[in-house]
Amino acid sequence: MRFIHISDTHLGYHQYGLQERAEDFFYAFKEAVDFAIDVKADFVIHTGDFFHSSRPSNNIILQGMELVKKLSEAKIPVFVISGNHDRGSQVRDVSPLSILESVGLRLVDTGVVEHDGIFIAGLKYISKAGLRQLNFREVMERYLEETGDGFKILMLHQEFQPFFPDSGLNVHVDIPEGFDYIGIGHYHIAQPPAVINGATVVYPGSTEFTAYNEKEEEKGKGFFDIKVDSDGLKTEFVHIKNRRPFLFFGFSGDEEFREVVLQIKESLQKEYRKDPVLILRGNVRELNPREIHSILETEGIKERILHVQFNLSREEASLPEGVFSELGEGKIREEIKKLLDDEILYEHVSELIERLKTFENTDEMKKFLKENPEVLDI
Repeated sequence: MRFIHISDTHLGYHQYGLQERAEDFFYAFKEAVDFAIDVKADFVIHTGDFFHSSRPSNNIILQGMELVKKLSEAKIPVFVISGNHDRGSQVRDVSPLSILESVGLRLVDTGVVEHDGIFIAGLKYISKAGLRQLNFREVMERYLEETGDGFKILMLHQEFQPFFPDSGLNVHVDIPEGFDYIGIGHYHIAQPPAVINGATVVYPGSTEFTAYNEKEEEKGKGFFDIKVDSDGLKTEFVHIKNRRPFLFFGFSGDEEFREVVLQIKESLQKEYRKDPVLILRGNVRELNPREIHSILETEGIKERILHVQFNLSREEASLPEGVFSELGEGKIREEIKKLLDDEILYEHVSELIERLKTFENTDEMKKFLKENPEVLDI
């Protein structure tokens, strides 16, 4: 048996407002589909965020249909669950993936389906608040009762230990033994497969960058090729080859930025298949984005790149110690708890605060909130 595990393709994401980036997401997904067809995979599983929006445009729906039809015509079934982006912010939304069922997609948002003696269970994305009201282990045990003798796959789109060390969910504790393969979406950085409660747990990450992260660059973008035979289960991460390059440069101070400009020009001496996206992160004192754009244009850099993305912090004098001593973090949380007067709501807000504290600046926070609206679900 051989199957392909794809996740978080975010089809239709016009990153930076660019049509070129939307096309990049399509072609990354298509490369994974073409690979499945070339190796004659038995089936494909997709663990959520197939689309970037729960309201994709007509054109993006047609793109999704094109990819599913390619697999269907090659007699390769594709099993999918809805991620937080597919599902939308409202629990009662109908997933746009249901539209693709007419061309062969199998949506497994709840329950178990059987395919050639293989049992595939799925659970769509559930918000943290929703998970607190759900007996997760009970649901998983019911799924196992619905399976027979055969290979058992579970598809999830959730935070999952140990890949989310800051999560309080500890989801892996709630998954009973019995599944052979657990494929998970939502986390965009590919992870080495792990064995938990007898199951091989796999996070393939996203097939493209929704927000550039150096750790994601190290791991690469791609999907997993899974082979199961008498010798056991083998996993291989397959990198997306025809991917637009991202060039990252960090700096501290105006003078160091001018040194970075020389490094950028040197990097652009290389021939790329696609014009790169340039990511600049650093501190500035006098420089502003307009001046930086002007410098990049004067140096002939802008004509060689698709887009430049700034993540800048303004250098300022440090605040004197003790400015916030009268109202420490503990006092702030105490006041929030009084204001909300709801334990579950307070826990949700506290978790969001902890997550936002991990970002280096407000630009990163804004980007995260824009791309992950489900964190505001109550």
